[in-house]
Amino acid sequence: MDMARTALTVVGSYNVGLFLKGDRLPSVGETVIGNKFHEGGGGKGSNQAVAASRFGAQTRFVGRIGNDKYGQDALAMYKRLGINTDLIKVDTTIHSGISVIIIDRDGRNLIAVVPGANFHLAKEDIDAAQQAFAESCIVGFQLENQLEIIDYGIRRAHDAGARTLLDPAPARKLPDDLYPYIDYIKPNESEATILSGVRVDGVPSARQAGRWFLERGVKTAIVTLGDQGAVLVTADKVEHVPPPKVQALDSTGAGDVFSGALMTALAQGKKIEEAIVFANHAAALSVTRLGVIEAIPELSEVLAFMEKTKKAARGA
Repeated sequence: MDMARTALTVVGSYNVGLFLKGDRLPSVGETVIGNKFHEGGGGKGSNQAVAASRFGAQTRFVGRIGNDKYGQDALAMYKRLGINTDLIKVDTTIHSGISVIIIDRDGRNLIAVVPGANFHLAKEDIDAAQQAFAESCIVGFQLENQLEIIDYGIRRAHDAGARTLLDPAPARKLPDDLYPYIDYIKPNESEATILSGVRVDGVPSARQAGRWFLERGVKTAIVTLGDQGAVLVTADKVEHVPPPKVQALDSTGAGDVFSGALMTALAQGKKIEEAIVFANHAAALSVTRLGVIEAIPELSEVLAFMEKTKKAARGA
């Protein structure tokens, strides 16, 4: 595999995920009895790096973990999956990030996160990654670290000649002068609403929000709409890319699978429309399974699913 075409770097978070599944979500002050428990690796940055690696990209991860069981589990997972860990710092002053995810029978979720070592990611970690940025086709970011550090990282990656992708979750207002350094932004409906001020609740409003990002200097906006797919907005085109239909079991991490798949396809030289189709199929398969890491499909499964969708479309 040609590393120059497929290498990518993800800067972001690792959180161990504690998953509790039951019939319904609790209301404030209420205790509900669940029926399944699972512990697994999570964090938006980590999930995206794992997805990219699984889909065939040569992947580096930049982040911080605690010197605890959860951090050691993370390193073991990355090494097992072939992800480069040279730029992961083990922080002895704080615990690894942790998240608790409660899931109902329809796959809806509530999530609480304590960032831990993720909030200790520092400019020195970004500076140490400069060579990796220079060797990467694309560098992915999210917002589970300190905003100041992500801002700094996006600018440094851009200046190193890499394309930059921001998955702006959890959403918060960004500095206006950061947008020109973002090649791809990939918000969902709620994130696009918070960032742009446009209430995104379907394809027309997603188009409007996408144009808002381009007006501020972003090269490409991809607004994801769950089971309605994604809306692509560039200077040249606006396109709605519908997803394949599936029966959702657990939507946790689907956005991260989408981002990992999108970055992989772009790093492999695919056009943005092709990359979104690939990402739609990968994310759709992931929601049919419980968990995050365990729910990421193999590349062969995604390709087979895409072929099945094409055949169904031809037969329609």
